[in-house]
Amino acid sequence: MFSNYDTRGFLGPTIEDITKQLKNYLKLLYALDEFTTPRCFFILPVKGYEVASIKHYKLYFLCECSHEPTRMHVAPRGGYSIKNSKEFIRRYESYLKPTLKIAQLLLSAGNLVIPQLENVPIANNNTVPLETNTPEYRQDMEQRLKFVDILVNQIDGKQASRRGTDLREILTYLELVDNEESLGNLDPITTDDGHVRWICSEHCDGISFNDNMSSNINDFNVMGGKFDRKTKEAVVIGVNVTERNVKMICGALTKGFNIVKLVFQDCSFYEGYLETLLDTIINRSSIRCLNMTAVTVTKFFGGVKYTCKNMVVEFKNQSLKVRFNDNYHNGNIPMLNQLLLRNKIHRTLNISACDFLGHESDLQRCFESNRTVTELIVEYSNNIDILNAIFNSKTNALHQLKLPQSLSIPSILSPFCELLKKNTTFVEVDLMDYTGFKEEAFIIKLLDILREHKSIRYLSLHVEDIQLSNQKETYMIRSLRRDKFIARLCISASIVSREFIEALYHASKVNDTLTYMNFYNSQVNDEDKAQLHSLYETGNLLQLGFYEQSRWDVRFAKLNEQQSRGKSNKILNFILIDENNLQGKQQIFIDDSDPKFV
Repeated sequence: MFSNYDTRGFLGPTIEDITKQLKNYLKLLYALDEFTTPRCFFILPVKGYEVASIKHYKLYFLCECSHEPTRMHVAPRGGYSIKNSKEFIRRYESYLKPTLKIAQLLLSAGNLVIPQLENVPIANNNTVPLETNTPEYRQDMEQRLKFVDILVNQIDGKQASRRGTDLREILTYLELVDNEESLGNLDPITTDDGHVRWICSEHCDGISFNDNMSSNINDFNVMGGKFDRKTKEAVVIGVNVTERNVKMICGALTKGFNIVKLVFQDCSFYEGYLETLLDTIINRSSIRCLNMTAVTVTKFFGGVKYTCKNMVVEFKNQSLKVRFNDNYHNGNIPMLNQLLLRNKIHRTLNISACDFLGHESDLQRCFESNRTVTELIVEYSNNIDILNAIFNSKTNALHQLKLPQSLSIPSILSPFCELLKKNTTFVEVDLMDYTGFKEEAFIIKLLDILREHKSIRYLSLHVEDIQLSNQKETYMIRSLRRDKFIARLCISASIVSREFIEALYHASKVNDTLTYMNFYNSQVNDEDKAQLHSLYETGNLLQLGFYEQSRWDVRFAKLNEQQSRGKSNKILNFILIDENNLQGKQQIFIDDSDPKFV
């Protein structure tokens, strides 16, 4: 493979020289002060067509399991579609040049295996085996890598790279269809030299083991904690956490003590010690879940400042997901404020509106206390005061807004549109949920507002009950043809006309904006399916699916499939909403041994 390249260009004169250069590069890369994103990645064209037709690319992460480039491998999860390929390549060319060499080395050794977990069309998301040892596969991969090689080397390289800071913004370019999935199915671990690597589960134990592990576990046990080597879960119960305890935990976490879940129960902290601990946990550890139950935070001269009744924080990718058991308590706001003040690296804040009902002004001040967060995900936003807190916060840092399981009360839709109309900071708005919007007036008003909006460029939307020639269809067709903000679209319980198919085709092929499309329980004829499928084949559509069930049923079936290997009772949570903005959490217990749920 290497003989096909000009030795004056991307590749050096020998494989040995290349390998030596890459080993030095990897050592520098692993030393970057960046913990929220894997640092080794390369890109490939989505489809191997002629150069002129290539518009879309996918990014593939590499498992950072070794300093030896030839021992690395592509991350277990398939690639991520890139939203703005030209800008992305220009910005990250200094990363792409050496990591493309790693991909080329792996291909030469017959080890460049691309996991086929891509979003394939016609409602088929199963793993598709791919023969990687065939001449056809190798030739196709070689052509794709060579094309990207030439493309990246055309960049002049004058743009200064900010290294770690740049990496934190990668997710803004990636189409993350499933936000619950970790990047490439890789997890961050801390090495004994204080660095963080992103490793697959197969290599995690081998990398995380170090000589200090036993000493760290012993120190942790002495302070009253318990550590499970198998699950990597650490629990502290009934301890007054001292300054010495905090120094010990922080030192261990930054030197290879890899804890996946840390639990404090019936413990107490002086506020300053808690701040130090949270700073390390959030910014410099491999902890993926922090659980605090009945934790008392005290003042310096004694006395209780507040109590955290029940908090679960999940750290995933660049996301900070915080839950207080869907119930307001006096410790919710001060604890969230502490998390945001300590956070320096996580760009996404994921909260539940139920945790802050009646205290929306305090929540608004929390938003304003942290400039690191650029994306806000708020579940169960069915209260006008919560929406006001989101839209009226005095910060220009928020650019992405996602409202899952929200806007379910018809009376709140019009006020939401008015708030959206006045906003000047959001660039992406995600209104794609398990259930779609049926209200015709809302769809019309939303599309009209976004047509004139100054900042919003990407809309994800789920629409239900589109019928032939009704106003909903008319306005959707008009927007798909004229506007360029609908990026992801789900259609449910609808009759899809030929005219609507033509509008979808235009939005994807001509406007080059619509890249994601799924149909649920809708009538689409085979000829129209074939036309849309042609967009997938040419790379214009990055995802296309046709499902006979509702979107909720499809999602529930996938979750049940993942969890049904062992028989147990599953709990399905949902939110009951009424016109008085009352929200209460309900639970359904489901026996997954019942055949209809398997």
